[in-house]
Amino acid sequence: MPEPHRKKEMKTLEDVKKAVTVFNYAEKIKTSLIMASSLLELLGGIKDEAEIAGAEKLLVAYLNALIVEVNIAANASQIEGFRDIASKLQKAAEQVRLHNYTIVQRFISEAISMAVTHGNWAAQTLKDKNLI
Repeated sequence: MPEPHRKKEMKTLEDVKKAVTVFNYAEKIKTSLIMASSLLELLGGIKDEAEIAGAEKLLVAYLNALIVEVNIAANASQIEGFRDIASKLQKAAEQVRLHNYTIVQRFISEAISMAVTHGNWAAQTLKDKNLI
């Protein structure tokens, strides 16, 4: 039977591993969401209808790729909050198709906030262990 301090060490190690995983994914997702926001800003400045259609398709494709990445993060980290980010991105992609760019920006901003929240938890856990 494991000694009590060994159980605590194992729990601490598990927490650190999870924090590293969450921190890595949260930072990657946050960066990708900021890029999506920048792409949306560029889309808002396009005037030619054919260019708008192409830009919207690209933005939707980017958001769909990001949804896949966020779902991988949810599976790898066991943080269900990442699925909430994926849901926001799905809603954003739907609104791009409807040309509702203001609503898209709101969903992307909410997703960024969620990613920051998860990243802050992980960063604090790593700081508490003097790992960052």
